[in-house]
Amino acid sequence: MGFCLARSCAESYFRLFREAVRRVRNSHQDCGLQSVKSFAKQLGKKLAVLYSWAFCLPTIAGTFWLPMWVGLAIVMPTIFNYFPESPAFLMVPLPQWLFRLLYFPWIPLMIFPETSWLMEFLFLPEIWTNAKLWLLIELIRPIITVLGFGLFLLSFTQMFLAMRKGRVLVTSFFYSLVRHPQYLGIILWTFGHVLYSLPVHLRPADFLGWLTLLSMYLLLAHLEEKWMEREVKGYLDYRSKVPFMIPFVKSGLFRWSRGILPKGLWKRLLIFLCIYLLIMGLSAYSFWGRTYCDWNKYVP
Repeated sequence: MGFCLARSCAESYFRLFREAVRRVRNSHQDCGLQSVKSFAKQLGKKLAVLYSWAFCLPTIAGTFWLPMWVGLAIVMPTIFNYFPESPAFLMVPLPQWLFRLLYFPWIPLMIFPETSWLMEFLFLPEIWTNAKLWLLIELIRPIITVLGFGLFLLSFTQMFLAMRKGRVLVTSFFYSLVRHPQYLGIILWTFGHVLYSLPVHLRPADFLGWLTLLSMYLLLAHLEEKWMEREVKGYLDYRSKVPFMIPFVKSGLFRWSRGILPKGLWKRLLIFLCIYLLIMGLSAYSFWGRTYCDWNKYVP
């Protein structure tokens, strides 16, 4: 199953590449370069989405498949033979390689000793010893998860129906609240899964995966808006009236950056990559020494 999926994805990208090469050969030089640029942008967007979802997939899977036991099964496939009380009966109908496949994006983190600690559970006594905070998390995480998934599903349906009618710019219902309701729904939905890892099953890689997904969708939203500004009539007026991604709050993040960031696409992507790596590094540093491997630090 996994091999067939990987093969179909590879064939899809190969067809895109072959089509781009064909256009270059059968058209003038300028048109050919334009085709190559268009192909590179489309491929870059797909890879960004694939990378962000792959990094966040173990967190989402862990909400449903009991992350502690699945994580142990990766390291020790026969773990269920030694723990009769483990939830093996829930996993009998499905092969063990399927659960390992869900965690494949984190395999590089397990290989190197310098990053293996990112897979350890965080030691967070300030959460599971605070009854009020834990009750608040218990209350809001199902709301955030369901609200995010519902917002994504409904706004996607609205956009799909509008595109079938030939409309490019959608400004009603969910798109009257924010300009990117689908991305907002995905961000809330996946953050709800991160909250479900609390208080004892949260790993640094869970939070870093969510940060990666957040960063990629902010970048995609920015790139889509640049295209809409050039190609879609009336989008500038729509953008001036509707908030970016937080309802009722007009964000000036990209507005003030227009006068600071360079105009070239690749230069902007390079700056974004540097900011992303900086945020990931600072976040990982904040988790250093906070895993159960270092629990003896907190015991008097």
